[in-house]
Amino acid sequence: MRTIYLRKEYDNNIRKILIDMAYLVTHKKIRLPKTYYEDSLYLLFHPDKNSNQVEKYFLTKDKIISEDANHFFFKFPFKPEQVESASD
Repeated sequence: MRTIYLRKEYDNNIRKILIDMAYLVTHKKIRLPKTYYEDSLYLLFHPDKNSNQVEKYFLTKDKIISEDANHFFFKFPFKPEQVESASD
């Protein structure tokens, strides 16, 4: 299982937040602690398998599908191979 990170750009830097991969694989949802959520968090993904084009998928409040006391849950609308890994 490879790691996938959410990213947040600020002041010419990129902050990365590790996605809970065990939860993602089991439930096909992103589980994010509420304390880690902020505007402009995104995943990098390839819209087509054969494309080198990379797009940003922003985790916005309207994409929250549920929540509990400590986490927000987001739909993961990609195949794992579409999402850019943590290589950069």
